[in-house]
Amino acid sequence: MPEPELAFPIDRIDEMVAEMASAPEITRAARYWDHLNELNLRQLEGRGFGEFKRTINGNYFQWLPTSPRDPQFRRLVLRALRHPDPCPFSARLDAGAYVENRVSDPFASPLPRRAYAWFVAALWDYVCLRDHRGLTRTLDEPDLGNPLAVRYRGRRLSQDLCNSALEMTAILDGLPGGRPPQSGILELGGGYGRLAWMFLECFPSVRYVLVDLPPALAVAERYLSLLYPSRPRFAFRRFASFEDVRDEFEAAQIAFLTPNQLASIPAPSAGLCINVSSLHEMPPAQIAHYLGLIDAHTDGHFYSKQSIRSVNPHDGVVIHHDEYPIPPAWRVVFDRPHPVQTTFFEALYATRPAEDPRRG
Repeated sequence: MPEPELAFPIDRIDEMVAEMASAPEITRAARYWDHLNELNLRQLEGRGFGEFKRTINGNYFQWLPTSPRDPQFRRLVLRALRHPDPCPFSARLDAGAYVENRVSDPFASPLPRRAYAWFVAALWDYVCLRDHRGLTRTLDEPDLGNPLAVRYRGRRLSQDLCNSALEMTAILDGLPGGRPPQSGILELGGGYGRLAWMFLECFPSVRYVLVDLPPALAVAERYLSLLYPSRPRFAFRRFASFEDVRDEFEAAQIAFLTPNQLASIPAPSAGLCINVSSLHEMPPAQIAHYLGLIDAHTDGHFYSKQSIRSVNPHDGVVIHHDEYPIPPAWRVVFDRPHPVQTTFFEALYATRPAEDPRRG
């Protein structure tokens, strides 16, 4: 039997599903996520919360690059050719590595295991190069969720740790003062909370509001609550009026909402909003809806990381980089291909330029 805190959070998921069933259609999961959420639920039921980094995480922002055929792997190989360093070859994947829901075991032979370990180690070295503040260099991937961990330079590393560090570093480099805003962070589509954990570790006083669909929201709530048991939090609950929960929500450092509830929260809600790899999975009307919510709730900056060209066969949608309906008042701080995930772009927008009358 799993430990009680590692049990499948079915009660929380059921409550969130009921909330979304009564939500406006525009906020509900697109067909793309209907499909993935069914798979995620089956994996959680089969393996439980304690193994989620080996199961549902494969449906979020984790891949298995083990050869130069993968564009991320190829990008790091090209960098290694320009800046040779034998150290990443010393990295080793933890024993017992497996990932669920693959056609075959990607780690059945030593070569893919060593290739994946090299990839994560080379990615970490690139992270350390980009993180000139040194915020992430002493971090280890949390054991909770049983990560696919790589041992390197005395650290326990993962793709998630590296990707979150790259995202946070890019955001901080574009923000005034290089720090999160005092009014906090709102993340739309935060998955299990990997980037939230990174910010909360590096900036212990930051306020973080995480918005997502079930089951991701239930996993994130359990994950961050176990990692930060003493920090005030607003656990997901259904409410008819924001006034019923205002005091508790405003006192919380970490808060969890379903997407439809965001419209109930007074705007603006945060100085920084983040969306990583979920806008491109929505139909155009839903993208426009959420960009409108982001515009209303973000008094500062919005960071977006999406596919340069996204094909969503479940909803019959193909969307390109220049087709997002970015509000015309926003100012581009940067808009560029991602340095490692070359099929993605990352952009930072100032949502309240100095001349905007909406600024307080």
